[in-house]
Amino acid sequence: ISHLPPSSNQEEIRTKPDPTRLIGRGRYGTVYCGSLDERPVAVKVFTAANRQNFLNESSIYRVPLLEHENIARFVAGDERTGPEGRTEYLLVMDYYPHGSLSHYLSAHTNDWVGSCRLAHSVTRGLAYLHTELFKGDVYKPAVSHRDLNSRNILVKTDGTCVIIDFGLSMKLTGNRPARHGEEENAAISEVGTIRYMAPEVLEGAVNLRDCESALKQVDMYALGLVYWETFMRCTDLFPGESVPEYQMAFQAEAGNHPTFEDMQVLVSREKQRPKFPEAWKENSLAVRSLKETMEDCWDQDAEARLTAQCAEERLAELLLIWDRSKSVSPTLNPMSTTLHNERYELAVKPGSIYIDVQQSSLFNFVFSETA
Repeated sequence: ISHLPPSSNQEEIRTKPDPTRLIGRGRYGTVYCGSLDERPVAVKVFTAANRQNFLNESSIYRVPLLEHENIARFVAGDERTGPEGRTEYLLVMDYYPHGSLSHYLSAHTNDWVGSCRLAHSVTRGLAYLHTELFKGDVYKPAVSHRDLNSRNILVKTDGTCVIIDFGLSMKLTGNRPARHGEEENAAISEVGTIRYMAPEVLEGAVNLRDCESALKQVDMYALGLVYWETFMRCTDLFPGESVPEYQMAFQAEAGNHPTFEDMQVLVSREKQRPKFPEAWKENSLAVRSLKETMEDCWDQDAEARLTAQCAEERLAELLLIWDRSKSVSPTLNPMSTTLHNERYELAVKPGSIYIDVQQSSLFNFVFSETA
């Protein structure tokens, strides 16, 4: 499937409201659960007012060679007339019942292996997104996500993740973003989620002379915060004590709804970062390496941050370091072998996807094609 049936042929698309199946509402669109050809899908619906955001996100999903197992796979997209006669725009993706990483972490803890698997897979997806590729005559530009956070990452049934929500993303070509026509809505002045904004974004000091590197560095800052959220739910890092309840980055310092000014003071001026717990003060190589990796991602100096490719290697090594540094290693399972092997793979593979679960919405959309 490359597109939905045209909106002019309404008998080919039928919507059936089902208030018992709701997913969420994002900044620019509402996400519904439904089926397409008896296949479960997530459908992101944009109103006419958010058409530009739809165009930007769909243009990113259509980037050549974007298919990757840790990036949301685009299934279909089109415009149609909604139930009230208004034009709306649809993005269709595979459905994942585990939901967002933030939702998953709030309900689950993981051992070291599972935590590494989550973090490593996110990093693989971001590294691939950031990579410029040439394959014969086909070209994939580097892409910056620009709104990476634990709600824009979804957990698959195998314990790995996919990155979603490319409404603010940009195609990059050297020192300038690749923007054409209607994609120009993804202006550099637009920013992501306040809690995850890098200090240079909060200060309006992104280095536009090296746009590609600067926007990738913004993603890496947010990735460091995602690591912290993930490993704060790791059972092996809290031996003999209860694992803390899930917290978003800076939740202890800034609460549930920080303002732009709150984060400016906290991150830019006071240079604060999420705090490491007492339990992480043990002098093991694995824990030291984990903390160093986080710190190297969220460094105040954007140019000093790790690249996604370097972070991917660091995460792959963390499991091996843990096994060497512990007299009794955590229970191993197929995840460990997969994690080790993934370090050496950056092939283009079909991805699996899902749309995020954030706040409640209303309807279930069922799509069917009739003869």
